Amino acid sequence: MDVLRTEMEVEVAMQDIAHEPAPQRRILLVEDDADLREVLCQVLESSGHTVIPAIDGTEGLSQMRACRPDIVVLDLMMPRLDGWQFRLAQRDDPMLAMTPVIAISASSSATAAAVDADLYLRKPFDAETLLRAIDDVINATARRLEPTKVAQTERLAALGTLAAGLAHEINNPLAYVLLQLAHASRLIPTLANGENRALVDQVESLIRGSLEGAERIRNIMAGIRAFSRSDDAGVEPVDVRVPLDAALKLVMNEIRHRARLIKNYAAPPLVLANEGRLGQVFLNLITNAVQAIPEGDTQAHEIRVSATADDTGDLVVELSDTGGGIPPHLLGRIFEPYFSTKPAGQGTGLGLSISQGIISSFDGKITVASEVGRGTTFRIMLPAVRHEKASC
Repeated sequence: MDVLRTEMEVEVAMQDIAHEPAPQRRILLVEDDADLREVLCQVLESSGHTVIPAIDGTEGLSQMRACRPDIVVLDLMMPRLDGWQFRLAQRDDPMLAMTPVIAISASSSATAAAVDADLYLRKPFDAETLLRAIDDVINATARRLEPTKVAQTERLAALGTLAAGLAHEINNPLAYVLLQLAHASRLIPTLANGENRALVDQVESLIRGSLEGAERIRNIMAGIRAFSRSDDAGVEPVDVRVPLDAALKLVMNEIRHRARLIKNYAAPPLVLANEGRLGQVFLNLITNAVQAIPEGDTQAHEIRVSATADDTGDLVVELSDTGGGIPPHLLGRIFEPYFSTKPAGQGTGLGLSISQGIISSFDGKITVASEVGRGTTFRIMLPAVRHEKASC
C-alpha cells in the first residue's frame, strides 16, 4: 500500500481531520490500484466529498465528461491511458481543460515531477496532505480565473455603453424614416384613380410593410436602451414586465421559428432592483430557452413567461421551455462559473453564474427544475416593495 498503509492509519487520519469542516467537492479519482483506490475513496468521502472513481485514464475521461468534477486526482502509471496521455486528451477538450488536476505517483523521476498538472504529490502521503492539496488547488484555480470573470463583466458593461450610443445614433434617423413613411401613407390614397388603383394599392402595401419593419427596429432599440442602463448601480422600484418585454422583443424573431410564446402577467408586485440588470438576467434565460428548442416545429413547443405574486405578496417570475432539458447529474452545476452544457465555442459558462449574482444582489433567489426530454423551468423570486403606512 503506497499511501495509507494500514486500516489503523486510515482511522487516525480520519480523527485528525474530522474537526476541520471543508466544502464538499466532486472529486474524480483516477487510480488503477484497487486497494489504494478504496482507501482514497474512504478518506475523501469521510471528509464530506463526493468521489467518482475510475480505474484508468480512458474511464476517467468518460466519467469527467459525464459528471464534471471540481478536481481530478490522477495517478500517472496506469494501463491503457496513463496520466500523461490523460492530460493531453483533457487539454484538447475545451469542456474539460479548465478542471484542475493533482497528479500522484511513487516515481521520483524528473519526468513524473514535471507532469503537466496543477500539483504533483509523491507517494506515500497522508490524508491531511491530500485534503489540503485539494483545497489549495481549487482555491488557487478560483483566484486565477477571477480576473477572467471580472473582465467578462467589464466587457458586458462596455457593450451596454456601446449599445446606448448605438441606439441613440439609430433612433434619430429612424424617427425621420417613420415620419416620412407615415406621411407617404397618408398621401397615397389621394393619388389613386380608376386606372392606377392596383398600382397604388401595391405601393400602399409596401409602405405599410416598411412601417412595420421600422417599428420593429424601434422596439429593438428600446430594448437595447433598457439594458444599457445596467451600468447604473442604483436600484429603484421596478415593474418586471418592462424588462421582460424588452428581452422578449430582442429575441422574438428567434422565438417565432421555434415555439409559441405564452405570457401570463398577473399583477406582479414592484421590486427594488435595477431594470437594466434584470433585463440582462431575463435575456440570458430566454435566450437559453430558445436555444434549447430546435427550429421547424413551432406548434410542438412552448416558451412560457409568467410574472405573479406568491402567497406572501413577493414576486415570482418563471421562464419555461419544452426543450431537451438538463441531465440530473449536471443540474446541480449549472450556476457554477465557466460551467456550460453547450457545445464548445457556443458559450462562456458565465451567463447563469452572473444571473445568479445579479438576483442575489437584489436579495432574491433563482432556482431551476428540469427533466430530460420535457424541458426546463427557471424560477426567480424577489421581495416585493413594501409600502409603509403613513402614521399620524
